Amino acid sequence: MDRAFETQFHAAETCIVCTDAFNATHQPVALPCNHIFGYECIKKWIKDGRGNTNACPTCRHAIVNVPRPPHAFSAPSLWALVCELPPERLEMLMLNLWTGIQELWQQKPDGVFSVKELLSRVVLKGLETTGQAQWTPSDDQDTILDCYNFVISTWSSLGRPDSPSGLAIPFVRLARLMSSASSTLPKWLTKNAHTNLLIWKANACLGLTETTIDWRHVMEAAYLEDPQYFPLLQLYTLLVSRSIAHNPDPKKWPQRRHDIMNFVVERCCVKVGSIFSGGRPSNHFKELLVVVYEELRRYQHEKGCQAFKGSQDEEDVVSGLWALAKWDVRQGRLR
Repeated sequence: MDRAFETQFHAAETCIVCTDAFNATHQPVALPCNHIFGYECIKKWIKDGRGNTNACPTCRHAIVNVPRPPHAFSAPSLWALVCELPPERLEMLMLNLWTGIQELWQQKPDGVFSVKELLSRVVLKGLETTGQAQWTPSDDQDTILDCYNFVISTWSSLGRPDSPSGLAIPFVRLARLMSSASSTLPKWLTKNAHTNLLIWKANACLGLTETTIDWRHVMEAAYLEDPQYFPLLQLYTLLVSRSIAHNPDPKKWPQRRHDIMNFVVERCCVKVGSIFSGGRPSNHFKELLVVVYEELRRYQHEKGCQAFKGSQDEEDVVSGLWALAKWDVRQGRLR
């Protein structure tokens, strides 16, 4: 026992968050998991942190077990709940959805998938696999399983049509977005937590009832006047960045503005733009896109910076790129 006191029991003298020593104004508190933090530091984490802040920053043990009240079993309520899930849970779901999409691509290399195929082979399979995986033992009301049961029951009651309805709409839309994005993303990036969370947010920002991802959504975001669709703009910019990284430039870079425009439109509107299934990009948006493309190309090729992965740190860079493009086009500047 004496040896245990010497080797295993250590007095906490500093806060592991801010590394400051504990004192009369910076008092230590112990969480239920026995990890010790400064009172003000852990309070700031719980109130202002991002992600699952009802968990110890060190071991992720729940700080407070709050029983969830019974929720209405409806498409709007379930979609709202699934959008509030911790990032770790959404990451698990995304990985399972990717498995279904990659299997579908192997069997149908043309990439033309029906709603029935996406629902049965990707969405329902991904929801079921994720829902059955161990997550939080104390949570007997799993949102993912609720979504699975709701989607399969409503779809079956309608005779399993080749069109989505209700809660199936955003999940089918997500599956199509992932399928289209997979032609640009390297396979290793489909396992990246930042990328997957960004894809989820890009789809979630469209809400429950939008059946397609339209060019107008990303164009509205590109004007930086409404933040609702910004995650979609960030994802689109990531795909453009990845296209630059993985596709070589032409042997001779176009010199005339018209030729540059045609090249960028082919790369970013025809190929990368396959994630959009409705509408067409406006001429004004194409002008913005040319500026963004050339800046990204300079950023990655000349400065040797890495292509985007979807982290929160990249949000300001994306906003800055499109703001710069907006300013240049407004001033009539040609780069």
